[in-house]
Amino acid sequence: MVSLSEVRSSNAALPRGQGTLTAVFVGATSGIGLATLRSYATHISNPTALIIGRNRSKFASELGNLRSLNPAGSFTFLEADVSLIKNIDAVCESIKQQLSGAKVDLVYLSQGYVGFNGRETNAEGLDNSFSLRYYGRIRFASRLAPLLTPNGRVVSVLGGGQEGKMIEDDLDLERNYSVGQAMVHSATLHSLSFDQLAKQYPDKAFIHAFPGLASTGLLGHSATGVLGVAFKWIVEPLMSLFVAKPADVGERMLYYGTAPQFQRGSWTLNEKGEAKEVAALKEYREKGWAEKVGEFNVKMFERALQV
Repeated sequence: MVSLSEVRSSNAALPRGQGTLTAVFVGATSGIGLATLRSYATHISNPTALIIGRNRSKFASELGNLRSLNPAGSFTFLEADVSLIKNIDAVCESIKQQLSGAKVDLVYLSQGYVGFNGRETNAEGLDNSFSLRYYGRIRFASRLAPLLTPNGRVVSVLGGGQEGKMIEDDLDLERNYSVGQAMVHSATLHSLSFDQLAKQYPDKAFIHAFPGLASTGLLGHSATGVLGVAFKWIVEPLMSLFVAKPADVGERMLYYGTAPQFQRGSWTLNEKGEAKEVAALKEYREKGWAEKVGEFNVKMFERALQV
């Protein structure tokens, strides 16, 4: 277990060892993603951050806050709806232009919501929640991996160690969609995809991290109607008394991106920062499912872009 005190101590020492870093943040306009971005701005001496979100004007005040946290930092907001694969490809091209030949040290992925209303097909034929939480993250990771520095890292905040048995003949859940099954599929496919990317880029690290329970407001934003009201005004206020604070989880995510023990390879980390391989994931790995999932991803990306 990596204690929070160990995390904070490591992060506090970062300006001496890693004073200049360039990072891409997707889904950092709220919740754990924003907490990680603030931690990055606080602990890195000369940080560069490219922040991807849907609404630049709504994030303007937070940009001011980040610049107050670190006047030496460079914080740039790129506007995009990342629920669509074509938009992800376009914003990745914008990132290349912004970098002007420079490399990226870190990519943080935390976009998405839980789809409580059944399958919600978007303009590309993908379930909107599944596209944000899974397809879009893998698309960003694969598009940005060539831009990473040696030992660069991708950290995706989702469900490391939460993998399970999938419906193997319906990976996209077109016929069997449910909230629980979508969570299992997104976590399991995610870890297997990162295995495949780690094989393609052996000098990089692909970290699939589970944040544990945190008081982020995600449930209230995800659900609608009576369920949404209950989550927002009853469940989440009660949860906040017992679960982790987003600021603490953000510190932990920065640690995963900078601590020396997480260099290279594919990592599935639980809420304690421990590498965890559940039985289902081990079985899928032994049966070569990383390659199968890689082929599935290519097929789904091609189908989405043809719509």
